[in-house]
Amino acid sequence: MALYLVNPAVDMSLELYVSDRLESALTIQYERIKDRRVRETFVRKLEQSLEKLLVESIDWDLKQPTDAQLNYATLVAKQLGIPLPSEAQQYRFHTAMFLETYATQARASANASDRLSSSTSEQK
Repeated sequence: MALYLVNPAVDMSLELYVSDRLESALTIQYERIKDRRVRETFVRKLEQSLEKLLVESIDWDLKQPTDAQLNYATLVAKQLGIPLPSEAQQYRFHTAMFLETYATQARASANASDRLSSSTSEQK
């Protein structure tokens, strides 16, 4: 048996095959979801489960940045006085590219600032 995941907005459909055992269970489940309340509960559970599975299944670069990546990118942007691009806030790849481009510059700027404050305090 095949299930179809359809996104009409981008004219995409994926054919997903399931085992005979699952097909049998789904046939019984389909009978149960004729009741509107049961259907709504089933759909909510299915949406939540599918969301988790899809997030885990997409390519790494399309996933959200990790908290550590986002925190570091925000710090780098603040140190350099530049905005953090919205793409870098949404996608791991863009966060990684932002950090690859600007992290060294931010470290150099922080080191120069440390040397300047250190030499200023030594002169006093």
